[in-house]
Amino acid sequence: MDARKQPTTLRRFLAYLKPYRGWLLLSTVVGVVKYNLPVVFPWILKDVIDILVTGNGSGVRFTFDQLMGAAVLIFLAYALITALRTHLADRLAHRMIFDIRRDLFQHIQKLPLDFYHAKQTGAISSRLISDVSQAQNFFGLAGTNFFMDFTSLLTITGVVSYLNWKLALVTYSTLPIYLFLQRRLRRRMRFNSREARRRMEILEGGIHESIAGISEIKSFTHEGEQSRRFADRCWSYLQSAFENVRINAISLGTTALLTRVPAVLVIWIGGHFVLRGELSLGALMAFYAYLEMVYNPLTRLSELNIQLANSQAAIDRLFEFFDLATETGTDGQGPPLTVRAGGIRVQGVTFGYLPGQPVLKGITLEVKPGSRVALVGASGAGKSTLVKLLVRFHDSWEGAITIDGQDIRGVNLQSLRSQVGYVQQDPVLFSGTVEENIRVGKPGADQGEILRAAELANALEFTRQLPNAFQTEIGERGVRLSGGQKQRIAIARAFLKNAPILVLDESTSSLDLPSERLVHEALNRLARGRTTITIAHRLSTVADADWIFVLDGGRLVQQGTHEALIRQTGGPYWKLCFDQMQAFMLPPTEQSAHPISVPYGGAKYDL
Repeated sequence: MDARKQPTTLRRFLAYLKPYRGWLLLSTVVGVVKYNLPVVFPWILKDVIDILVTGNGSGVRFTFDQLMGAAVLIFLAYALITALRTHLADRLAHRMIFDIRRDLFQHIQKLPLDFYHAKQTGAISSRLISDVSQAQNFFGLAGTNFFMDFTSLLTITGVVSYLNWKLALVTYSTLPIYLFLQRRLRRRMRFNSREARRRMEILEGGIHESIAGISEIKSFTHEGEQSRRFADRCWSYLQSAFENVRINAISLGTTALLTRVPAVLVIWIGGHFVLRGELSLGALMAFYAYLEMVYNPLTRLSELNIQLANSQAAIDRLFEFFDLATETGTDGQGPPLTVRAGGIRVQGVTFGYLPGQPVLKGITLEVKPGSRVALVGASGAGKSTLVKLLVRFHDSWEGAITIDGQDIRGVNLQSLRSQVGYVQQDPVLFSGTVEENIRVGKPGADQGEILRAAELANALEFTRQLPNAFQTEIGERGVRLSGGQKQRIAIARAFLKNAPILVLDESTSSLDLPSERLVHEALNRLARGRTTITIAHRLSTVADADWIFVLDGGRLVQQGTHEALIRQTGGPYWKLCFDQMQAFMLPPTEQSAHPISVPYGGAKYDL
């Protein structure tokens, strides 16, 4: 991001403080007191040393005791104020960061699928966790402490100027050089911080991928290659870390030099003032104590300079995501979709994932209300892409899709997806219990509704046999369940959702026969009374469909009933059936002028 845009992102970041302005003001006031209270102690030290050097006696001793008592009270007050300041500032910072992280997550959920296809999962989580935590330092440490240190410097400058203006000039003689160098270094640190955050994002993305695909890695004995890639990514990040270390060392080294040289000069010149009687010893010692108070903020400001650079780089990266356009129709945009009968029309739809490479080419078809249709075709024909357009995971380049005459691109997106039940080929289950995963279909469902949905989905029996029944933890992506069990939980979700339009991305080829039978039985039960679109992988499952659409190369090449299509010898549907029979290693048949009745998947297909 261009450096000129930084004030914009910073202002947007600080806008999250507006709801907490009262707490911010209180924290600031307490912080100013905390940072300025220690300024009193060197002045007490000045009087104590002068008393001890110039005389003694009951009156003087009483004054000395009073001064030391005051010092004790000051530091007790300092301890209490420090605790209060830390409590206020940290609570405020955490609350502000909670708001940012919540809003960013909500925004990311509204981004189109293209965003998720282009970004690694670990890279997205890096923005939500690492970058937000780094941004917190801007307020929690760098932003507010910078202001407190600055006010402390102003107070100390006034006090030392009052003590001896000549020594005050010596004290701040190197300050212009310090400020110039810090400004130059900060530009380098900000650039390098952004690069380090980018490399860390790649590293975290690779870690997530490796963990998610550990079974594949092990099955292909790919551990060595994964370790090499991980080491390469770690090394890349290490180079950025080393550059940060180098810049940090230069910054702190120059700060040490430019702040300690004046200390020697103050003692040297101030000593001559004491010898000539122009300055008391107590005043010189107080001046030296104030020097520490000047140098400590400058040293902290140097360290904060690095943290500010890191924080600003993280803030830039956060708002890069905030600035990405969400899916149209979100946030209540557009009228709600009203499904009366469930008729679907696809008119001249063209779409592709890459520019100039269409996957669907001028598709036109109609699904009658309440009918059960199937989409069939070879892998890559565009079946899954077409149903993704129906639920607006993507928008078509050309043409339109309407439901009961309503163009889906003009309606509220949440209302559209609430009217379509989608049982995917590989259902995603979440870490949590069986009950929590079924309740995804209807977050407010009661126990009775969940039991009924599980029963209809043929999931009740196996669920009751689990160690804790519906409260059994199933692990990330449902790793503790079989494929058939996961499918039936996904079907139970669809029963709970009770949408008038149903999309089934059928995936029973990897299931054993008993599981396949239970899943098919549940799917048939689910489809009753709904407009149902089935993406068919096994053609034996679509013989009873009301209508079949055959896709090939992104085009609609054939449509009709199973009986009509199978009699078109040599046609696309006939070839698909024949190819699948050969895949099942059935005895080859010789084509003849007369159809031959061949058993296929429990039905007889005429070839």
